[in-house]
Amino acid sequence: MRTFHHIGLVTDTEKPGEMYFENLRVWGTNPDDDPNKVEWVRLKPDSPLADTPVAKMPHISFAVDDLDAELAGKDVVVQPIEAAEGIRIAYFMQDGALVEYLEVEGA
Repeated sequence: MRTFHHIGLVTDTEKPGEMYFENLRVWGTNPDDDPNKVEWVRLKPDSPLADTPVAKMPHISFAVDDLDAELAGKDVVVQPIEAAEGIRIAYFMQDGALVEYLEVEGA
């Protein structure tokens, strides 16, 4: 099952309430704290996402039950990676748009 989770926007300025995700070397805001479900993402230059479309364009994110199964047949541009403990994400292109699938362990 896919459920809308957030819209991700890239920024180079610090945002209130940012959290740091060591595995990704990015700061991000909590979309649950935004009435429009926006997540602001700020990448360190050495982030594994720095040379990917994630650093260059907005994305739409959906929570999924089985990340690997949902990615089958997709044009994956960022393979599954652990964003934080129990949270895996991956990105793919669809009709020119960047889409993130997010899987939360035990959700």
